[in-house]
Amino acid sequence: MKPHFFVLLLLLVAVAAATGGVAAQDDPETNQTETECAETVNYRLAICGAELDGSDVLLDLRADGPQRVTVTEAFRRGSGELNRRTLDLQDGRNTVRLTVTVDGGSEGVTIDTGDVLYQKEVTTDSSIVAGPFTASDAQASGFGAAVSVALVTLYLVARKVYGQTEEPERIA
Repeated sequence: MKPHFFVLLLLLVAVAAATGGVAAQDDPETNQTETECAETVNYRLAICGAELDGSDVLLDLRADGPQRVTVTEAFRRGSGELNRRTLDLQDGRNTVRLTVTVDGGSEGVTIDTGDVLYQKEVTTDSSIVAGPFTASDAQASGFGAAVSVALVTLYLVARKVYGQTEEPERIA
């Protein structure tokens, strides 16, 4: 074998080893309860989550004490009556389901607490790229990309070194 092949192989292994430690990392110190209900409506009500389930909006609310709220469909194309529900929330976590008219990928509801009228936009999740992703997912995708680039490069170099092709290889 020619020495160029070994030099290229050694260079490729060195680059792959040098970039192996770079990856996203999870923060184990994150407090789940604080970030879970980070969107505050008022001083006694917070939104922990909102998702679109078919034509229903599911709201996960945290109430600090019992209170009455009105949840209304936020917007609709054209004219028509908007769906509305008045609920008595208990202290702690509450799940609210409201049927809305689905016009596209983004729907919304308003939450009326009596002193605050708050709008919450609810979007559908992408079925192609669904998250949330963790550090191990980032490491796996980085490793897969590095291995695929290394294998293609080794194949092209080996073809050239062993004389299976005389013309230069066009990669892109």
